[in-house]
Amino acid sequence: MSTPKAFQPTPESFDKLYRGEPAMEGGPKPDGVPWDIGQAQPRVMELEALGGFSGEVLDIGCGLGDNAIYLASRGHSVTGLDGSPTAIEQARSRAAQAGVSVTFAVADATNLTGYDGHFDTVVDSGLYHCLDDDGREAYAAGLYRATRPGARWHLYCFSDGNVNGIVAPIRSVTEASLRDTLTANGWRIDFIGPTTYLANTSAFRSADDLPEEMQQQLAHETLEQMRDMAARFETIAPLLDGDRVHLPFTVVHAHRVD
Repeated sequence: MSTPKAFQPTPESFDKLYRGEPAMEGGPKPDGVPWDIGQAQPRVMELEALGGFSGEVLDIGCGLGDNAIYLASRGHSVTGLDGSPTAIEQARSRAAQAGVSVTFAVADATNLTGYDGHFDTVVDSGLYHCLDDDGREAYAAGLYRATRPGARWHLYCFSDGNVNGIVAPIRSVTEASLRDTLTANGWRIDFIGPTTYLANTSAFRSADDLPEEMQQQLAHETLEQMRDMAARFETIAPLLDGDRVHLPFTVVHAHRVD
């Protein structure tokens, strides 16, 4: 018997999620997109109010585009890139409904060919932790090439902490890993610390809700992390007002070393 590999999201699995289709063969249809809260992330809105965005802005892994749309509504020139054609199509629709102009396009975050020296500010709201180690290295190097001297990178990813007992569902990233990868690829970290990320709980699903054949495709550590998160959420769910919950994230503010 082969050893199950750790779950690794792919552009196709994300596109299926945005289309409302099972991410894996034989799996259940998703009840929604966990990060679709119908607005920009509160931490991104705060950062904009504090002057964290300037020049040409890149929202990398933009998903349904709410962060990019908000930044455009605040007067910024914004490009939103994502690997999912379905997400980009829906993001364009949301931008049109909001009456703002955003340049949306499908792109591979680990290969930003055609965008060399284009951006002054980058925001990553939940992409980094979806990549494997090689992907993170290529991504950080690619962003260096796609930005201008002195560019800023605001990175938000799953941490190994907790918020009111709630832990990340998968793929938390250590601070040491972030420091090593960014520093090795031309980025100097100005700040790194804990923050939160608002999620849509109506789309949460326990590992035990997955068919047995799907569970067998996931590494034991991944299943246990998903079960731990589900058990903790079950405890706190009756205390929530609505279907939103804050997840533990790390925020990194870095700048491009010339």
